[in-house]
Amino acid sequence: MSKRTNVSQRTNDLLSDWLDDADGNPGSEQNLSADGVCESVADSLLVHGLLADIGHRDAEHDARQIQALMKRIDLESKSEPDAVPDPSESSGRGRFAVVSSALALAAAVMVMFAVVGPQQRVSAAMASLEKVVEAALKPLDRTYRVHVVEEYSPDKRPRNLSQTAWDRKSPKQIDGATIYVRGANEYVMTVLLAQGGTRTSGCDGRYSWSFREDGPVHVTEDLNRFRGGMPGGQHDMPFLNIHAHLSQLKVGYDVELIDLQESTADSVSLSQLNCARKSNDVRGTKWVKIRFDPKNGTVHKMMLDGLPRGRGGPKSVMLELIDQSDLGQDFFSHDSHHLPERKVRFE
Repeated sequence: MSKRTNVSQRTNDLLSDWLDDADGNPGSEQNLSADGVCESVADSLLVHGLLADIGHRDAEHDARQIQALMKRIDLESKSEPDAVPDPSESSGRGRFAVVSSALALAAAVMVMFAVVGPQQRVSAAMASLEKVVEAALKPLDRTYRVHVVEEYSPDKRPRNLSQTAWDRKSPKQIDGATIYVRGANEYVMTVLLAQGGTRTSGCDGRYSWSFREDGPVHVTEDLNRFRGGMPGGQHDMPFLNIHAHLSQLKVGYDVELIDLQESTADSVSLSQLNCARKSNDVRGTKWVKIRFDPKNGTVHKMMLDGLPRGRGGPKSVMLELIDQSDLGQDFFSHDSHHLPERKVRFE
């Protein structure tokens, strides 16, 4: 057992005896100086405080702050004029000084952790969001399956939405749809239409395009032209270009990093970001939850909750990663998804 551990144990015994007996234990006080008592009490309190939050702290940063605090206390104690203690009052004053110093130090440590802790959590959340955005920009192929999690209740029409808009049904059935993405502006998505048939939309980085299975291919240089069918597209928060909305998430949303006990089938441990819209004045989905690989930022699951109702569609959807295989160089061109004789119209 170390010397400091012995000192701390004797200090705890001394304080316990003092609380039980107002006369104290002179023999113990002779074996341990007042400075030693003060130091060991402070060390004990400090250890307790650090253990309570050690799992989420920057050890080097916290150590520097604590050392600075201890130096400040030492300087203030040395600056006080020396005085000859009265033997009849030395014991009580010594005990009071020890307890006062310990309480002051404990309060200082608690204040420090209360201020530094939330800032560190916010910084960690934003750093994780940056990693997710950087991963989304990489030209890697990822395939996601769309699941409708919740539909809007038919008897809860928003006050600012007309009855006609409320009764309007979504022309697309996105539950079970598959989305293929590569980097920022390459994607393909096929959805079922309410009246029957399918619609396939995509973008190859130069042109966006869309066609029904029995109609011409519409092509345009406007890369956002056919994103309206994507989950969250009506509120400028489509999954396909979430990296472009980093400033909106940072300014208009409260972002929190959550400890998550979940692993994928490939034994990848996931972390989670919760993004909550700060007010109704901010355009965007009300809540965004992202489950990602903390090592490389790859999104494995993404929940869009509180989607717009004006153009129909579900209240919340989940996108789940199902494959990361290479799709081929020309996969995101419309030519790869229809027969050569299909008519093409440029807008």
